[in-house]
Amino acid sequence: MVDAFTLQISVEGPYRDLAPEVATRYAELAGGSSADGAAFGASLASAIDRLVSGAGPEDHLEMAFVPGDAGVHVDLSCNGRKETVTVKISVAKH
Repeated sequence: MVDAFTLQISVEGPYRDLAPEVATRYAELAGGSSADGAAFGASLASAIDRLVSGAGPEDHLEMAFVPGDAGVHVDLSCNGRKETVTVKISVAKH
């Protein structure tokens, strides 16, 4: 079983690059396959790129990771813009 948690990072590239790795591992710990994790990480990276477009280097991105009955999702927000990324996991561990 994985716990919900919130992560806040700078929108600068080196910090942003860590988020997909966290998402990949989170999906795997929730019972997903490595393919589920990779898909979740890639989807998160795309969402982050969209959200931080136009953000300044002093801005932050907040991510709230949440397990669910059918998978995991993360709610992202940056400068008033929001997006949710979800991966379905056929047999999530709870």
